[in-house]
Amino acid sequence: MLKLAEHTEINQVSLTGVRALIILALLIESPKSFKEIHQSLIDYKLMQAGDSTDIIRIDINTLKNSGCEITRAGSKTNFKYTLLKHPFSMEFTKEEISVLKRAYNKIKSSSGIELMLKYDELFKKLAANVTDCAGKEVLYGISVLKNLNTGIIKELIEDCAAKRTLTLMYQNPSAKEASQKVVSAQKVALQNDSVYLYCFDFAKKESVTLNIKRILSIISRISDGRNIEIKTTNVKFFLKNSCLSDIDDDEVIVEELPYGKVIEGKYYNDFIAMQRILSFGADCTVLEPADFREKVIEKLKSMKGVYNG
Repeated sequence: MLKLAEHTEINQVSLTGVRALIILALLIESPKSFKEIHQSLIDYKLMQAGDSTDIIRIDINTLKNSGCEITRAGSKTNFKYTLLKHPFSMEFTKEEISVLKRAYNKIKSSSGIELMLKYDELFKKLAANVTDCAGKEVLYGISVLKNLNTGIIKELIEDCAAKRTLTLMYQNPSAKEASQKVVSAQKVALQNDSVYLYCFDFAKKESVTLNIKRILSIISRISDGRNIEIKTTNVKFFLKNSCLSDIDDDEVIVEELPYGKVIEGKYYNDFIAMQRILSFGADCTVLEPADFREKVIEKLKSMKGVYNG
């Protein structure tokens, strides 16, 4: 179950409101079965599989008491709840929007890009039904994807699943003009509130990460079935116990010590490895390889020089 920072009565009421709003958004999209609603709330991390399903019935009754007309999920409706009518506009208090932000920020660092796309769509739908301009702007601004072309992101996720070869028009930050890149799409990932395409660059003959906001267009895509061997950047580091809850699927504990653990991570390339190590701050110490350890030291010196300057 999603846990808020403070378990007050107000927070619990607000959490019920969040669930009800998600159910409303689902029903505005299309009729949904009880199972579909239940699974969506689990995906949004607002319920666990073992929670009582009576919670959903209570939330649906909350919507009905708020002015929504929702049919029963019976044989006449193909066992799906159908939204017949809902209030024309919505109003959110500052406290309710704050709860939405906190809930979103709580899960975004541990959620995949697919779930972030669903949240982005949800916030857009909610904002579209808010008459207050300030509230509408705040709701639009919650999503980390708010300034990105989500259509391109969805296309790239499909390209990665098919391991397609893409020709991209890409604006490198160090170049005055955009240029073409031919790459093999591998993965779309959210890193530090930015979205990256992990891919193999055929010109450089190495794995690279491209900031999706710099992909201006996809010129062509080919399903050529090339088998690309990706060499990962493997880093062994010591991490204090206070950060152990943050390790991800690409990291394993190889040794347990009194004040922390030795962890080995396998990262897509040096850039991703560097971002990951720096995200732990002073709680992390790189052990090996030696050349990557030196890169981290040089990076930290460079950062210190910027602040001194």
